[in-house]
Amino acid sequence: MTIDGRMVSDRLSAALAGRLALQMSVSSLPVVEEWMDLPLSRWLDSVPLPPEMPDGEGPPLVVALGSDAAMVRWSAAGAPGGLVPKLVDYLRKAGALPGDFRQVDAIGQELEPAVVGSWIEARPGAVETGWMVADRMELARIGELLGEGAWLDDLGGGLCVRAGRSVGAGAGAVTDVVVELAGTERSAKLAAAAAVFARCGLALGDTPAARLGGEGGMWLGARARGGRVVSARLLLERPGAGAAREACRALGLDLAPAIAMVERSIGAAETMQLELEWSAAGPAVVVEYVAASARSDAN
Repeated sequence: MTIDGRMVSDRLSAALAGRLALQMSVSSLPVVEEWMDLPLSRWLDSVPLPPEMPDGEGPPLVVALGSDAAMVRWSAAGAPGGLVPKLVDYLRKAGALPGDFRQVDAIGQELEPAVVGSWIEARPGAVETGWMVADRMELARIGELLGEGAWLDDLGGGLCVRAGRSVGAGAGAVTDVVVELAGTERSAKLAAAAAVFARCGLALGDTPAARLGGEGGMWLGARARGGRVVSARLLLERPGAGAAREACRALGLDLAPAIAMVERSIGAAETMQLELEWSAAGPAVVVEYVAASARSDAN
């Protein structure tokens, strides 16, 4: 099917407007320092535009924000045919090491994931960036390909649905995986998550997840650095209106006014995902939005 010229032009204009909105939305976040503009812009330039994708649609731009506005993460993922060429070039410019490319190539060749992408994250005084893949994959095989060890065995044995890694840090790279939780009911999934948290040396405690609305799925995420788990989290899909505020209230955290500002400025329709994260530093809440999703819903 041929996509007519006007449709291509409309999609391209919308994609460019969305990118501009992303750049403007972080300009008022104190966590984003002036020197971070270059790596953030370089990442945006690496995301294919609609005409560069096989289906003529650009990959969704996902914005994740810590509830205290001290963390912002951008990510984009889609079909390998459209993402991989620019991804390789981007990782090279971002300082990826030879070992990073070997891992990306090994996972691509071995698992042929349906979705590939990249991410960039800013925290006070630091920027990290890397790659990710998404599909239903055997966690043990992911561990072998990434050279990760025993900590993956503590995650309950569910299939991995997303895996990613930062680049340019060698042995200090952060590895991030998201796995399916056992059970069909929310209570069973929470019990499975609590068991995983305990094995990782973290206490799930009185999580607000059971009290939040929404009908989306629930997954378990974990991040490790140097072979050691540094944080574990529950991921709640489409948690419903007001979920971020309720989660923050339950965990004794503040929801920064900047979150609502960014949500409006990027044209998000709703909270796509809510992350309830625990680490040695205590609990944290992360909200995720899809840029320009309100515009898409209206169409």
